[in-house]
Amino acid sequence: MKYSSLVKIPPTGGRSNLQGNTSFSAFQARNHSFDGLMNPVLGFDHFRLTSDVFGPHRHAGMSAISYVFEDSVPYHNEDSMGTNLTITPGSLLWTWAGSGVVHHETPTVKGEVHGLQLFLDIAPENKSLPPKSVFIPVEKMPILSNNGVSVKVVMGPENPVTTPEPVTFLDVTLKTAKTFDYTLPAGNNGTIYVLSGTVVLAPAAFSVSPNEAIAFGAADTDEKMAFIGSADSRFLLISGPPVQI
Repeated sequence: MKYSSLVKIPPTGGRSNLQGNTSFSAFQARNHSFDGLMNPVLGFDHFRLTSDVFGPHRHAGMSAISYVFEDSVPYHNEDSMGTNLTITPGSLLWTWAGSGVVHHETPTVKGEVHGLQLFLDIAPENKSLPPKSVFIPVEKMPILSNNGVSVKVVMGPENPVTTPEPVTFLDVTLKTAKTFDYTLPAGNNGTIYVLSGTVVLAPAAFSVSPNEAIAFGAADTDEKMAFIGSADSRFLLISGPPVQI
């Protein structure tokens, strides 16, 4: 098993909308900071916004995934495929851009959108295929709870919704001193990003604090890992097979 350096994700400055109001901020991570071990993740933005900042914009050759946290106002999405829906708090929309898609995401009511924008690579031979989108409502995300550990399966084997790529996305909450055990499949990479508290990653003994991330993987066999909350903690885990260039 290999590990990247522990990365403290820097916050961005505000971004202005068309009226000049600052309404966007984020902690932004990109794969070049993680020694290649974030693949298939290209990066992510842990963001907050209060208005239409980006306008309609195009993606191609990758996926853009919008995961909206429970404390967020709803987030509306329209795109050139004809998708027109609201990403409700706790839910996710996967826009698999393929050959190209234009989408436009905006708050639906006054308030703050709080979420994670996750960017995933797709295999070179699939980049010219037509785009598609998959909506996963919060009601379809199983929550597995036991002895101070709660795991929301945003995407993954226990989730009934089929996704365009075999990526697992878990939203994990730990009480102090409780442990979440996870087996990373052989050949896969993983990334964790801590939202609150402090998580110790075993057996490597990395201590990961809020707005810090670390990537790991590239093992020839399945790897048993443990995530221990040294305080009440919440973190995100994304894992999947790397895209071969």
